[in-house]
Amino acid sequence: MVRLQTPRDDLMQTLLSAWAGEPLSYTHQGGVEKPPKKGFIEDIHRIKLGQGEAVYRQACTNLDRWMMFPSWAKVHRTKAEQTPGAVVAMVIQIFGLWLINPCRILTRWDSPSLHGFSYGTLPEHAECGEERFMVEKLPDDSVWYEIRAFSRPRHWMAWLAFPLARWWQLRFVQDSQAAMKSFSA
Repeated sequence: MVRLQTPRDDLMQTLLSAWAGEPLSYTHQGGVEKPPKKGFIEDIHRIKLGQGEAVYRQACTNLDRWMMFPSWAKVHRTKAEQTPGAVVAMVIQIFGLWLINPCRILTRWDSPSLHGFSYGTLPEHAECGEERFMVEKLPDDSVWYEIRAFSRPRHWMAWLAFPLARWWQLRFVQDSQAAMKSFSA
């Protein structure tokens, strides 16, 4: 969804409620672990955050607080937690336009070595696909942050400006990794 001005919080809450019953914008059921074979771009980006239980716990807290989102992207949500079924929307400004990208939380992981969630895009999202944010502590005590996704443009502007849309996706990954690295140190 494209807006010409900053969307107000009350509008965002109205939109989030309205999107609660919307279907996903794609039919693939395999999740990011088994992305579709055709028509989607698969991305896997990992970065080491550090070592030990304290780093893992801090990274999990940062993920729960949505701190992995860059400062140029505001997250609106109906619930504080990333619980399956919750609807969230990322709002970003590009060239004077405000893009509102709604998603539904699909899966949640909470274990001593894996923590994170995945979401899938709703019909008003500029892209179509799924994204997973995961913090993992390996047996060697190293802590890793991973963004895994499959996507393709959905909105006509994303198709038309595909190289720019792809650049924004990769910029998001770099800024998200930098945020998690700085907050977990």
